[in-house]
Amino acid sequence: MKFRTTLFAGAAASALFFGHASAQAAAVAGADESDRQSIVVLGQKLEETTPEELEQYGSRLEIVEGKAIDQAGFDDTGQALQMLVPGLYVSPKNGAFDYVNVSLLGSRTSEVLFTVDGVRMGNRLYTGTTPLDTLPSSMIERIEVLKGGQGLYYGTQAVGGIVNVITKGFTRDFDGSVEAGYDTNDGYHANGYLRGGGGDHYFVAFASYDEAEGFQPFHTSDYQPSATDRKRGYRVATGGLKYAYEPADAFRLSASYQHTDAKVEFAKAEDVAAAFNTRNEEVASLKIDWTPSDRFGFYVKAYWHDWDSTYSEFENVLGADGLPTGSLITIDDHDPWVFEDRGINLLGEYKLADGVTVIGGYDYQKYDGMDAVFLIGSQSEEVHAPFAQVKLDLGGLKLAAGVRHNMPSDGQSKTVWNVSGRYAMDGGVYLRGMVGTSFRLPDAYELYVIDPCCEQGNPNLVAEESFNTEFGVGLERGMFSGEVLGFYRKTDNLIDIDYSLPAYPDGFIVNTQDSVTAWGGEAIINARLDDWFGLTFDYTHTEVEASGTNEQIQDIPRDLAKLILTAEEPGGRFGGTVSMNWVGKIYDSVGGGIGRVQHGDYAVVDLAGWFFVDSAHNHRLGVRLENLFDTDYATRITRVRRDADGSSYPADNRGTPFTVHVTYRLAI
Repeated sequence: MKFRTTLFAGAAASALFFGHASAQAAAVAGADESDRQSIVVLGQKLEETTPEELEQYGSRLEIVEGKAIDQAGFDDTGQALQMLVPGLYVSPKNGAFDYVNVSLLGSRTSEVLFTVDGVRMGNRLYTGTTPLDTLPSSMIERIEVLKGGQGLYYGTQAVGGIVNVITKGFTRDFDGSVEAGYDTNDGYHANGYLRGGGGDHYFVAFASYDEAEGFQPFHTSDYQPSATDRKRGYRVATGGLKYAYEPADAFRLSASYQHTDAKVEFAKAEDVAAAFNTRNEEVASLKIDWTPSDRFGFYVKAYWHDWDSTYSEFENVLGADGLPTGSLITIDDHDPWVFEDRGINLLGEYKLADGVTVIGGYDYQKYDGMDAVFLIGSQSEEVHAPFAQVKLDLGGLKLAAGVRHNMPSDGQSKTVWNVSGRYAMDGGVYLRGMVGTSFRLPDAYELYVIDPCCEQGNPNLVAEESFNTEFGVGLERGMFSGEVLGFYRKTDNLIDIDYSLPAYPDGFIVNTQDSVTAWGGEAIINARLDDWFGLTFDYTHTEVEASGTNEQIQDIPRDLAKLILTAEEPGGRFGGTVSMNWVGKIYDSVGGGIGRVQHGDYAVVDLAGWFFVDSAHNHRLGVRLENLFDTDYATRITRVRRDADGSSYPADNRGTPFTVHVTYRLAI
C-alpha cells in the first residue's frame, strides 16, 4: 500500500509542476455510432499513437472499431476477437467469458501480450491465462493488434504480438447509451456508458452486467455419472471511470479505474457437482502527457492491477451402484490464486532534426502472486527495463532501430533488439518489414506447480529465446487495401510439457532440447465495395515444428481463414454483419497415456443485424445468430477419467452451439 500511495502521489505532484504547459493542437473529429451528431474526441497523445507509429515504421497493425463490435452483437471481447480480427486465432474453451487459446503468427497463448488502455494485463502466475474470461465488449472504443515481435516497447511475452483493448474515449460533447439483451442460453445482458466534458474537465463512465446459465460443454456420451453439473455458466459485472484534465492542448492529466466482480464456472466431465472461479479485479492508472514544444514530448504513467481470484470445487460421492448419493466432497473451497502488479512507464520523444527522432523509455514492474490450488507459494519479482529507439523519416522510406535491456530480480537479464522499416512506392504499393529478438521468462506455474493431478513444474527452467522476422508487400488505393506477409521465428529453450517420462505420466514441464521454428504467411484484403457494403478476407498458414520432426506444436492451427461482410444503409438506419471463422487442423497433447489428438477443421458463421426504430436514431433493435449453422466443433481436447477404474479417454470441449441474441438500445 505504501508503494502504491507513493506511486500515484508522485505522478500527481508532477502534474502540478507541468500544469502551466503551453498549447498544442490536438483535437480530432470522430463520428458517433448512431450518426445523430458529430462527436469530437480528444486528441490522442504519445502513448495512444504508438501503435500507429509502429505501423508507419514497419509493423503490421489491425484495428477493429468498437462500432463494428457493437453492431455485430458481441457480449464478450474473446468472441469479438475470434470472429473479427484478421490472422488472430482465438478459441474460447466453452463460449463467452471463458479461458481461450490464442495464436498470432504461429505463437502460443503465452506469447501474446494483452493490455487494456496500455496497462499490462499479463498474469505472471500463468502467462497462458488471458484476461478475456472477464472482459466485456461493451466498454470498447477500439481494439489494436500489433503483429510480430514487439518486445522493444512492450517487454516480455510480446513475442507473437500484442492485443490492446482501448476503452471508451473522452469527448467534448455528451454521449451515451443503455442497452439490454437476452440470449437463448438463458443469458441476460445489460450495459451502458456516459461521457462528456465541460471546461478543462472530461469524464467517461461505463458499466455492464452479463449472466448466463450456459450450455452443455461436453457431449452427453463423454460425461461420467459422477459429473452432475452439466452446464457452464457465468456472471460478470464490470464498471469503470475515467477522468481527464486538459487545461491546454499540450498537457493532459488522466486517471482511470476499472472494477470487475465475477463468477465463472469451470467445466468438467467427471466428478464435479460444482466448480467455479470467483474474481475481484481492480485496474487503476494515473498518467501525465506533456508536449512542451514541437520537438519534445513525453508521458509518465503509474498503474496498479490487483487480481484476486478463488477456486472452488465440490465433487459427488458415489454409491455402490456408481451413482451420486447426494453427499459431496470438498476439494477446494474458495482457495485463493492472486497477484498484484504495479509499475511505472516513462517514455519521451525528441526530434533531433527534420526526419530524425530519438525515443527513450523506462519500465518498472513489481509483481507478487501465489496459488493455493496448484500449491504455488508466494512469489515476488521486480523488473527494470530501459529502452531506446532511433527513427529516420526519409520521405518515402522510414527506418527504425532500437534496443531494450530487461533486468528481472529473479532470473536472467536479457537484451532484445529490433530493426524495422517501410518503403512507400508509386501507386499505393509499399514494402515493410521487421527483424529482431524476443524472449519469454517461465511463469510461476511452469516453475513451481506441484499439484498431483497435472503436469509438474520445473524450477530449473530457463527463459525462451527467439529470433524473428516479419515482412510484407501491400497496396493501398482508394477503397481497397491488401497485403501479403510472411514470417519466420526460431525459438530455443522452448518451454513445453513432456509426457514421455515414466516418472511423470501426467507430464513434466521442460525446456525442449531442439530448437522450434515457426514460419508461414498471411494474405489480407480489405475493400469498401460501395456506399453499402464492406469486405475483409484473411487467410493464414502456419508451420510450427521442433527440429527433426514434422509435427505441429499443440494448440496452433496450420490454417485459419476469416471472412467478414458488413452492410450499412447510407443514412445509418439499419445494417448487418456476416462473419465466418474457419479453422484447419489442430493438435492437442493429452495426458494419462492418451497422447496426441487431432481436432479442428471446422467453420463457424455468425449473422447479425440491427435497425433504428426511429429516424432520430435513438431506439435500436439488434439480433445476432451465433453459430448460424449449429456447427458441432471441439475447441480443445481434455482428459476424462472413468468412474469405474480411473482409466482415461479424450473428450471434446464444445464450442457455443446455435444461439440467438436479441438487444434493445436507447441512445442518451
